[in-house]
Amino acid sequence: MNCIESEQLVMTQITDKDWALFERLNQDEDVIRYAFDKPSTEQIRQRFESRLPEWKWPDSHWLCLVISEKQTGTPIGVTGLCVSEQNINEIEVGYLLLPEFHGKGYGTESLIALMDHAKAEFPIKTVNAIVTDGNIASCKVLEKAGFKLAEREKDAYQIGGQRYDDLIYRFQV
Repeated sequence: MNCIESEQLVMTQITDKDWALFERLNQDEDVIRYAFDKPSTEQIRQRFESRLPEWKWPDSHWLCLVISEKQTGTPIGVTGLCVSEQNINEIEVGYLLLPEFHGKGYGTESLIALMDHAKAEFPIKTVNAIVTDGNIASCKVLEKAGFKLAEREKDAYQIGGQRYDDLIYRFQV
């Protein structure tokens, strides 16, 4: 079982019991507004089930970790990584936090802990994160964790019928 700890957080691989959290994260407008259009319950279930198998380097599915407060045990979101299909030394990271935990520094803390773990355990050279233009809070999290804006893909993504640029942040190990 994959487990990562930081000062205030514990991150463990997602299990069947985390369905309610995962479903809420994928339906809450405050969470998904800069990420994707609201998926159907069936689409969420498919995403969830694809993340359930135990993850080992360099599996092709997402390593999805539930982020919980260490002190209370309260689940606050998910984070994770996926190995690039083009380059085994490159990963992509992502995260979603429940709105009531935004602005507490948990996004940055969980990302730094994930990065420290990945650098120590896996033969990676590059870490990417893709953010929808306008998601200022997520850009700040990435910058605090040492990422730099590397590319802008014009009109790369559509949410709610509107086109957005993808901002590709990169961290070189």
